[in-house]
Amino acid sequence: MSATAPLHPREARFYELDILRGLAAITVVFFHYKHFLLISDAAGFDYSHMPFSSVLMPFYVYGQFFVELFFAISGYVFFWLYAQSIETMKTGAWSFFVARFARLYPLYFVTLIVVAGLQFAYRGQYGDDFIYNGDTIANFLLNLVMVQQWLPYAAQSFNGPAWSISVEVFLYALFFMLCVWRLNDIRVLTGLFLIGVVVRVLSDPTVDFVRGVPSFFEGGLVFYAVRALRRTESAVWRRRVVLALAVALPILWTLSYARGFHQINVLVEPGFFAAIFSVVSFLYIVMPLTLLALGLMQDHWHLSWFSRENLHKVSWIGDISYSIYLIHFPLQLGLMLILARLPFAQRAVIFSSPLMLLTFMALAAGLGWLSFRYFEMPMRRYLTRRMRPWLAPSAAVR
Repeated sequence: MSATAPLHPREARFYELDILRGLAAITVVFFHYKHFLLISDAAGFDYSHMPFSSVLMPFYVYGQFFVELFFAISGYVFFWLYAQSIETMKTGAWSFFVARFARLYPLYFVTLIVVAGLQFAYRGQYGDDFIYNGDTIANFLLNLVMVQQWLPYAAQSFNGPAWSISVEVFLYALFFMLCVWRLNDIRVLTGLFLIGVVVRVLSDPTVDFVRGVPSFFEGGLVFYAVRALRRTESAVWRRRVVLALAVALPILWTLSYARGFHQINVLVEPGFFAAIFSVVSFLYIVMPLTLLALGLMQDHWHLSWFSRENLHKVSWIGDISYSIYLIHFPLQLGLMLILARLPFAQRAVIFSSPLMLLTFMALAAGLGWLSFRYFEMPMRRYLTRRMRPWLAPSAAVR
C-alpha cells in the first residue's frame, strides 16, 4: 500500500462516511419501528413479534446507539472541513451559521410543523399524544429555535428524533469557539472526550444531551489520527494499522451483532466478558476504529467495488440520511392517525408483517429522496443566495 499525503478538505466528498451515515439512519428507523406496537412504553417489550426479528433483533434493541455514530461522523467531518479555515479566519461565524442553517433548518422546521398538526389531530381523536408526550407550547418554542435538549432533564417532544439535531447545534457552536480560540488540538479534544465518556456513563440514561459530546470529539480525534497516519513518513505504520483493522473489525462487528441478540438495561454490565461487549465498548472502541479504517482507506481501496465511481452510485443513501431521520416519525404518526382506532391485536398483525416493514422503509426512503432533491437542496441554495450578501466579502459558504 503506497503512502499518501493527507487529503485537502475540499478535494473530494467522503463517500464512505456518507454511506455509513445513511446506514446509521436506516438502523435508527428500524429501532423506532416498535412505536407501531407499543402499548405503553418500551419496558418489557416483546421483540419476537417484530418483522424479521431473527435477523434484525440487534437493530430493534440497540439501534438508538447509532445516533452516536451520527455525532462521531459529524466530529470527523467538521474537523476535516472547517477546523483549519475557522482557525485561520477564512470562515467566519456568519458564514459558518449560514452553511449550517441553510442545510438543517428548512426540513427541521417543516417536520416540526407537520408533527405539531398531526399530534393535535391525534390528541383530538385518541385523547393523548403518540409516543412523545411533552408537546407543550414551551417545548414548541424551544424546538423552534433548536435548543429543546439544552435544558436539564429535557423531554423529547414533537418530532422526537430531532433531539439529536438540537445537540448537534450545541456541538457546532462549541466546535466553532474551540477553533476560534485555537483550542482544537489533540490534548483539548482528548480531555473533552474523556470527560464526556465519564459523564455519559454516570448520567441518567434518559438524559440525551450527554450522548453527543464524547462521540463528536471522538470523531475529531479519529480525524487527527487519520491525518497523522496518511503522512508520507507514516507509511509503514499506516500499513500495519490498516492490516490490523482489516482483521479486527470484521470480528468486532460480528461479535457486536451477536451480542445484540441479548438485551441489557444498562450501558455497562457487571463482569469482564459483559464489559468487553457492552454498549460503551461498542461506542468508544468499535465505532471509532471503523471511522479510522474508512479514513485511512478513503480513495485507496484495492477492490473495484469500492472505487469512487461505484461509491458515488450508492452515495444517495448518505444524501437522504437527514431526510429519512426527520421524516420517519411524522410518517409513523400519520399512519397511526389512520390505524390507531383498530384493536391492538389487529394492528399488531398489520405491523408485525414483513411486508409492512418493507413498505414503511420504502415510503420513508422515497419521501426522503423527494425531500432531498426537491425541497432541501433548492431551499439550501435559496437561503444561501439570500443570506450571502450579509457576509463579509472574503467569507465563504460551503
